[in-house]
Parts: sequence; structure tokens; C-alpha cells
Amino acid sequence: MSTYNRSQAAMGPMVLAMAIIVGILLLMAMVVKWRTVEHIPSVDYAPHAQAMESEADFPVYVPEGLPEGWVPTSTNMSADGGASWTVGFATPSDMHAEYLITGDAEAVEAVADGRAEGTVEAGGLEWERHGADAEGDRALVHEGEDGGFLVVSGSADEEELERLAASLQER
Repeated sequence: MSTYNRSQAAMGPMVLAMAIIVGILLLMAMVVKWRTVEHIPSVDYAPHAQAMESEADFPVYVPEGLPEGWVPTSTNMSADGGASWTVGFATPSDMHAEYLITGDAEAVEAVADGRAEGTVEAGGLEWERHGADAEGDRALVHEGEDGGFLVVSGSADEEELERLAASLQER
């Protein structure tokens, strides 16, 4: 028969086992926290800006001096039916904003289909403000004298849309 008696067992081994388990759980929690930091992939829109300059019959605008937190996430250029170029951004408030340069009035109507709500001055240009459409996107529209349109739109709030509009500078 065994001489072991449970009443004589020490707490030390149990405390050591619990400390090891807690240490492993803390390590796992730190790894999960480190991996949940959002990384938004960024794109370079400069090649499309250069190509747009040679394709378009109107001035090309690019953002200059946007504050930290604005990340260009997409760029799309099309020459079908006239040159058009769209650049999308993730904003500092984790919303979406984009600008469209086009000579196609129908493309503008498709993007800015909310009700016109007056005008705003941004970046030295006058923009027509459009309220939220069915998807909740707002828009600012500037029609240039040369037949080109600038449209700033997205789910971002009006302040962020105006900030993007104000940053657009002619190349």
C-alpha cells in the first residue's frame, strides 16, 4: 500500500502549473492584439496621373498636402468614351472618399445622384454639394470651364470630403 496522503500534498506544484498556464494565455493574448492592428494597403496613383494628363482634354488634379491618415487605396483610369480617372482613399475616420476626374456628365450624375444642397468653396474652386444618396454617399461636384468635372464623393463626412476637395491641385 502507498504511504502517500493527500493531506500532506504541497500547493507549490499546483501554483507553478497555474502560473505556466496564465503565462501561455497572456502570450496568446499579446499575439492576437499585435495581429489585429489594421493595415490598409496603399497604392501609387502617380502613373495614372501621368497617363491621364496625356489622355484628357481638361486639367488633371492630384491631392497635395493631405494630413496624415489619408491612405490611397485604389486608382482606376478609363479611356472608354472619354478619359476618366478615380482615386479612392481611406480617411482618418475609417470611411471612404474618392475623387473622379472626367469629361462625361453622365458619369458625374451616376456618382453624385443625391439632391443638390447648395455650394461650398474648397481649394479655390466652387463646388456644388449633393446630399446623401440611397447608399449614404455624399458628393461635391465642380464643373470646369473646359468641360471637365471633378467629383469628390464617398461615405466620409462633409468635412473630410471638403478636405479632399481642397487638397486637389492642378498638375
